[in-house]
Amino acid sequence: MSVQRTTTKTPIATPLKTNIKNTKNESFRTILKRRTRSARIGSSSAINKSVKVEMTTSGGGDAPSQNATIFWDLDDCLYKNDWTVANLLTERIEEFTVGKLGLKPGYAYDLYKKYGTCLKGMMVEKILDEKSVDEYLLWAHDVPLEKHIGRDEKLRDVLLKVKAEGFPMYIFTASARHHAEKCLELLGISDMFIDIIDVRAVEWATKHDEEAYERAMAIAGVKERERCVFIDDSTSNIKIAKKMGWHTILCGTKGRDCGSVLVCAEANHIIETAHEFSAEKHVPPFALAAEQPSK
Repeated sequence: MSVQRTTTKTPIATPLKTNIKNTKNESFRTILKRRTRSARIGSSSAINKSVKVEMTTSGGGDAPSQNATIFWDLDDCLYKNDWTVANLLTERIEEFTVGKLGLKPGYAYDLYKKYGTCLKGMMVEKILDEKSVDEYLLWAHDVPLEKHIGRDEKLRDVLLKVKAEGFPMYIFTASARHHAEKCLELLGISDMFIDIIDVRAVEWATKHDEEAYERAMAIAGVKERERCVFIDDSTSNIKIAKKMGWHTILCGTKGRDCGSVLVCAEANHIIETAHEFSAEKHVPPFALAAEQPSK
């Protein structure tokens, strides 16, 4: 009996709404006031009102998925620019933690490496309370993305093919929703994804925590772990996803800090960039549609 792909229709998702504006001449207080409302979503079970999705049997909500559901990391995965954006974000975080919170230089990055995100580390260590999270997220992500991320037609073609094959796709990111929305619009791929699962949607859990994956599955309406395909540039995240029973794909072969070639036994596949991804090559048979009865 052979395993065949179905032509199950992917949930129809309207393009994720974004609001890219030049904030160079705006005060931080103005930016905070304008963005806080759009950045806030209720809980991991809530779907942001800016994304309207028609749920079908191919994923989302409580409907059983007939195909694998693909969870894409965003930064340094769907786009790569030698960590230029990542370094800008790190600088902004350092400015906030040192300048506003009085932490010692470099401690923010130590928290990131230990907890998965600096934000989670600050919350665990009682450095930052939840009331200050919006201010932190807006400050940290206020970088000129348009200077470093551009439209990627090759990537769009790759994702269009995957979507046409019936695989629901989600963004699964440790960053904030508004940052993800802006990146996706700049890349020209906002309409490829059903929703963005951001740090708030998983209730501050990081991809170092199994809870983040469980909440991502709940949001996507996926009940079988083996039907989850995870693409990320972090070996630490890949290891946890593999432990959870997800199918894992490491996107990137060079470490940010060490610069050496990455080795990750927990990765089912390793690709250099997102352009190399193919459902045919990288989605395993057990995560494809159910076997068809022999005739």
